[in-house]
Parts: sequence; C-alpha cells; structure tokens
Amino acid sequence: MTTGGGLFGTDGIRGRVGVEPVTPAFAYQLGRVLAAHTYGSNALICIGRDTRESSLTLEAYLTQGIRDGGVQVESLGVLSTPGISFCTKHGASSYGIAITASHNPFEYNGFKLFSSAGTKLDQETERLLEHELRQLDLQTSAARVETVEVSSTLRSRYLDMVRDRAAQIGSTGLTGVVDCANGATSEIAESVFGHVFKNLHVIGNSPNGTNINKDVGATSVATLQRKVRESSANIGITFDGDGDRVLFVDDQGDLVDGDKILYLLAKRHLTSDRARGGVVGTIMSNHGLKLALDELDVPFVRTNVGDKYVYEELMSRRWRLGGEPSGHLIWRDVTDTGDGILIGLSVLEATQNAGRTLRHLVAPVPMLPQAQRNVPSSSPAALLETVAVRDLVSEFTARIEPGGRLLVRASGTEPLLRVMVEHQKAETAVRFADELANAIGVAS
Repeated sequence: MTTGGGLFGTDGIRGRVGVEPVTPAFAYQLGRVLAAHTYGSNALICIGRDTRESSLTLEAYLTQGIRDGGVQVESLGVLSTPGISFCTKHGASSYGIAITASHNPFEYNGFKLFSSAGTKLDQETERLLEHELRQLDLQTSAARVETVEVSSTLRSRYLDMVRDRAAQIGSTGLTGVVDCANGATSEIAESVFGHVFKNLHVIGNSPNGTNINKDVGATSVATLQRKVRESSANIGITFDGDGDRVLFVDDQGDLVDGDKILYLLAKRHLTSDRARGGVVGTIMSNHGLKLALDELDVPFVRTNVGDKYVYEELMSRRWRLGGEPSGHLIWRDVTDTGDGILIGLSVLEATQNAGRTLRHLVAPVPMLPQAQRNVPSSSPAALLETVAVRDLVSEFTARIEPGGRLLVRASGTEPLLRVMVEHQKAETAVRFADELANAIGVAS
C-alpha cells in the first residue's frame, strides 16, 4: 500500500503480506540497515506489533536482522503504535518499530519507524534508509530465526502511565462503549477506561489474527453507533487497529470526528492562554472547523495529509494542538504523537469539567457536507500528474467555487486516488464527487 514508487508512504512502509516490501526477507534487511545506523555499547531498538497473524513472523525476522547487526532488541509484544513511540523515547532506544498496517485489513501489514525522540522519521532519514535498503542484498535462513520473547520493562512503563492518567481523572459517572477494533488496544482498554466510566461496555476486543478492523473500529463506526444506541450510553470511543486514531460517538449515536474534537480541546485549552498558539489541521479538515475556531479567535492552518506533517507544523510554530478528521490527533500536553487512548481520556476529562455532553460541546462546529470517493490506481501519484487528470481538476474546481472546494490527492497508504468535494449543499457535494471520480476513472 505504500504508493508513489517509494518505500515510505504517508505513514511508514505498508503493503500486502507476502509481497515486497512486506516479506520476512525485507524485514530482516530492514533490521540490518537500522542496526547499521545504531551506535553505542548499549544500543537498543524497540519493536512492538498489532494483532495481525503475520506480525509475529515479521517481528522474528526483523529481530534477527537487528541482532545480526550487533544491536540489542526489546520486544514490547502487542502494543499500540503510540505505546511503542513512548517506549522508544523513554527507553533510550535508537529506533522504535511498530509492525502494523493501522486501519487496513489483516491481509496487509507494514512498519512504522520512530526516532530516538519517539517521533516519526523525517523525510531525509527515510530517503537515506530507502537508498540503503535498495542497495542491500542479504539473505537469512528460517532455521536461524528464533522466537522473540516479550520484555515487560518498557511496556509496563507505558501501561502504568495511561492507567495513572485515567486514575487522575477518576469516575465521570458516565456509561461508555469502547471499540478496540480487535487491535492493539484490546489488552488494555478495559483496565484503563474502567477507571473513568461508571458502566463500561468493551467491544472489538477479541483479536484472532484475522479480524483486526473487520466490521469494528474507526473504519467501521456503525458498529459502535449501534451499540451506543442499544445500551443508551453517554459516549462511545473507537480506535483503529494500532491505536493511534480515535473517533467518538455522542449520546444520540452520531459520529464526532477529529475536526470536532480539535475544536473541543481548543476551546478548553487555547482560548484562556493565547501564548499556546492555534490549531494545525490538514487539507482534509472541514471548513466548518475554521469557522468555529474563528469565533474563538484561535488561529488555524492546514498541512498535507499525515500526522507527521501536522507534528512538523506544530513544532515549527511552537503550537500544541493539531490533527486530522480521521482521528489522528496530537495534543502535546499529553503526547507528541497520536495516542487514541490518551486523547480519549482528555475528551472525557473535558466533558466532565464542563458538565455537558459531548454533543453539546461540539455543536458550535458548522460542518459543511463532504463527499469522498476513491479511484483505484496502481500508480495514483503518477495518475494525479497526468494532463487529463489535471485538466479535470481545474475544470471541476472552476465549476464548484466559490460555494465549495475540492481536493484530489494520491493516498499515501493505499493504491487509490482520493477525491473529496465539500459544499454548502450535500447533494451538490455528492454529485460533483461522483462525476469527478467517474471522469478520472475513464481518463485513467
């Protein structure tokens, strides 16, 4: 699913299991290259994984490659991507690696890489690693690959941290539903959110290796919405497979996306202290978020899609809050990477302190209707640069302005060209999205 001809997409290396680069041989080579960039007598690399059936094998080969390169490995077992980021930063590790394909089905997997600071790798480092991986020609024998034993030291530090955060908030007196997507948060969600909910229902917490993100989680919110309504819950929280995204459902079963959560956190934390800056969104952020933030006199800027770009913009401006509608949210008071569990706890704390429902707290955001369509393509970045597609985008942009806007971009995680149309009228957004997607499909 890594697109555009490079190994690294919007969020790491990703693809179908058994097809390069998601193979045991590549995992071994990645381990060797990372080991070559790790120095010091106590050199260490952390590895964690989500619940896909392929993750154990990939971890074993990755570990062998690192060890053959003369570097120690600490296996964190099944742990969320933000948990792996935390352990990398606080464990004095040279690199951290999450074996995951995030929100994608179990047939896919991949590698998300973190620097010693627990942040996503910068583009320069990605290009260097990619160059060396393409030059490497190493082989490893399956007979030499040993089972990886989980080390609990760093893992426990992360688990204790999030549980302590929940204990600080205490019981909200609310009834909640938490959906773990049969992914990396499955083992911890109940023990964390049991502190803050009077009554808690947990779903999507029975991973079997093949059911990650299957009809549950942030990409299948309807399951959570149905459960919230059936149980008359006050709030629902759902993660994706690796736990770095989080979305919410209010007491009426309506979706509350990342844009609305950015508004909620901005109103609570940024309006009382202007020195804390503004909000960073992406080109996918709804215009309604900007309108709502304008009412609060909170600055707002956009970046390209990808939480690493959001983070880079936050750092350059010295701001604290940013994210994406999909639920990748960074609130630097609690974490420097998207952590679904910590953001979930922060939202619950905000509702508790305000004494109002989530629905009421996000009501001031006048979300403009959006329609999104996907156009399959083996080379979406190349397709986007063709004269035919560029002409179509120009034509449709001229037709829809000034009452709306459109965006066509190559997915950084899947072999798709993504079409998004936003307009004051929902039917207009749908019509333009359908027409443009169909026209691009014909042109390709």
